[in-house]
Amino acid sequence: MIGYFTIIILVISIASLMILTMKFQVNPFIAMILVAIFLAFTLYIPPNRETDSITEVSALIGKGFGYALANVGIIIVLGSIIGNILEMSGAALKMGEVIIKIVGKYHPAIAMNILGFIVSIPVFCDSGYLILTPLRKVVAKKTGASPVALSIALSTGLYTSHALIPPTPGPAAMVNLFNLQEDILAVIIIGLIVAIPTSLIGALYGIFISKYIQKPNYVDKSPTYETLISDIGELPPAYKSFAPIFIPIILMAMGTIVRFMPTKFDESVLENIFIFLGEPSMALFIGFLVSLSLTHKFNKEEIHLWIGDGIASSGRILAIVGASGAFAEVLKSTDLVNSIPQLNNLISSPSLGLVFLFAISSLLKIILGSSTIAVITVSTLFAPYLNILGYTTIISKVLVLMAIGAGSMVVSHANDSYFWIVVELSGLKIKDAYKARTLATLVQGITALIIIMVISFLFR
Repeated sequence: MIGYFTIIILVISIASLMILTMKFQVNPFIAMILVAIFLAFTLYIPPNRETDSITEVSALIGKGFGYALANVGIIIVLGSIIGNILEMSGAALKMGEVIIKIVGKYHPAIAMNILGFIVSIPVFCDSGYLILTPLRKVVAKKTGASPVALSIALSTGLYTSHALIPPTPGPAAMVNLFNLQEDILAVIIIGLIVAIPTSLIGALYGIFISKYIQKPNYVDKSPTYETLISDIGELPPAYKSFAPIFIPIILMAMGTIVRFMPTKFDESVLENIFIFLGEPSMALFIGFLVSLSLTHKFNKEEIHLWIGDGIASSGRILAIVGASGAFAEVLKSTDLVNSIPQLNNLISSPSLGLVFLFAISSLLKIILGSSTIAVITVSTLFAPYLNILGYTTIISKVLVLMAIGAGSMVVSHANDSYFWIVVELSGLKIKDAYKARTLATLVQGITALIIIMVISFLFR
């Protein structure tokens, strides 16, 4: 079992991470590297009792950093580039117009929620909110809907797919870590079963809580829709706007289907091509190539600028993801790893294990403020032990992925950059933001966990 000294060191590490990031506003990258070094010198070096073990610390941290980026680096960069192109070309606004036309007249909050859910599949949720805020403002004026309700509906829709649906970075990383690449279709299907009600509950909560937030507190700080349209010019057609999102999803789904289809010739060339194109990194690369059609006549300067901005915006998340990998690698190299299999004795069933993983992911989200970092850290630590802990089937592993993703939604507060983007662009006062935005993420996380537990009981 885990010794008292190990528990004390882990508590100190978590507390230090909280204090550094929340109290002293230390960048999460620096904070996690510092804590990783502390863990190495307290839990890794002492058992070895060799002078050479000190020199191994930097190599250990570098190994974890590289491993984390090897799994998700390309996906994060490509997703960021696609998102930037969708934003700069006006494709995101075009998608918004299409969805608003379909369902927005009578149910504007639901329409904004659905729009956010779709847009955040390839785009980071904070970028998505920035892109869609002007459209949300227009919808509020045209329909007379509560600006607060629309803000929360949009933010929760974006948040849900960001946490639960690949190829967003967190879920995509877990797909790789859990070796579910060949089962990506199952991940997407179960993810949608969990995510759609979770997203809609966010919209319903936004409608509910808007009744208790006084309208004078709301000050809209977003640019006008007309200003954005004049800056962008003519919006691209709908099929071009949706293509960079849906083509990668279709390719990944086809790759999964082909793997399980009986063929006349084993490992035929066509089969291998579909499998190759269905790999998340390759599918996103195809999506990127398709997104280039959104540029104005393939203008070289424009392409260079948009790609460069997309790569630059991915730098921060790459650094933090790498640091989380270093932190997890140090943990894996300590005596703590030998105790993880014993959790099977403490957790009486895999279903209770889902609650445990949900709680750990929630704790890291609350501490670090990043859903992506929370899911990658937890999944990196526990991925090698899924079979030992009782998660041997594809469905059980997908449910682990969902539980960790759901935990990473609880709760968005002051150390989450997305929280402040929603607050500033919605014009909410801080106390109202905690009632509206923060509690909405708590409700969403619990809703997702309930759905996951129901699925777990049905398939046990």
